[in-house]
Amino acid sequence: MKIMLINGSPRKNCNTAQLLKAFAEGVRSAAPDVEIKTIHLYDYLYTGCKSCFACQMTANREHLGCRVKDSIYDLLEETRQADGVAFGSPVYFLDQSAQLKAFLERLLYPGKADHVIQSAFLYAMNAGPQHIKLFHIDTILGAAESYIEGCFQSKPKIVYAYDTFQYNDRPNLTEEFRSMVDRKRERKKEQFPLDLEAAKQTGMQMVREIMNQA
Repeated sequence: MKIMLINGSPRKNCNTAQLLKAFAEGVRSAAPDVEIKTIHLYDYLYTGCKSCFACQMTANREHLGCRVKDSIYDLLEETRQADGVAFGSPVYFLDQSAQLKAFLERLLYPGKADHVIQSAFLYAMNAGPQHIKLFHIDTILGAAESYIEGCFQSKPKIVYAYDTFQYNDRPNLTEEFRSMVDRKRERKKEQFPLDLEAAKQTGMQMVREIMNQA
């Protein structure tokens, strides 16, 4: 069994990465011998889909995948061959990060994977739960989630971590921003451990579903 963790955040140790780490803990608790590979997308240099349609040409249909040979060429194929994939992303402008969106364009446009792949999206966001419907965040994020469902042939699991804003250079912020940071920091102390536990449970659930479909 192989599970890929795709970090779409520019930071390797902050909120999104911690959610993915908790997810991995859940995976290992359910299947200690599972192979887990973590990818930090900001380590790679690539673009989104170029609409060249090479992946849709008859000559390439036996080997389904993006034909653009850049730094994620092999990674895209590896992801499509995994048993499970967890995508982690901060929410920027109500959506997944630009790096993750570009990766998903390349990953999904070729079409269905040749086997069922379990998936999950773990989101860290400055927004609160009241903003999900107010700003249609769930609908916007849901577009990529629905494409994943079609390509991977399984409905992705979703974990939202709200109010995760963090900024360490507090003295240099405006008074209004300092007030927001302090307020969110207090909420995060109580809520984020619960979000990490939700991510861990989601990892355990993914392993169970992979085992059930074997």
